[in-house]
Amino acid sequence: TPPTTTPPTTTPPTTTPPTTPPPNTTPPAGDGCYASIAVNQWAGGFTASVTVTAGKSDINGWTVTVALPGGAVTSAWNAQVSGTSGTVGFTNVSYNGRVLGRQSTTFGFQGTGTGPGVLADCVTS
Repeated sequence: TPPTTTPPTTTPPTTTPPTTPPPNTTPPAGDGCYASIAVNQWAGGFTASVTVTAGKSDINGWTVTVALPGGAVTSAWNAQVSGTSGTVGFTNVSYNGRVLGRQSTTFGFQGTGTGPGVLADCVTS
């Protein structure tokens, strides 16, 4: 009978992938609104989807301001736009200004250059 050799056993190294926590999407504890942004960036442009969430009370109109560090807005949907670069304002349109307490609505925009970060300022009208 041929000799038997047990192959060596090695445990593969354990590597934990880095994690980036998502932005805090908890609605504000009080009245008012909160806005968070999901950005899809590519060379030369971006799209952004913004979620506007009401606090504990219903809101009847909102305005979100977004800082664009090196970009410009070229189009938007579900919001009226004020400005195209620097600090840009987005205001509700007729059909999405009323948001029930703890509920959300969304709008989006496309632009050139560098997109915004993940947070924005939201105020009620």
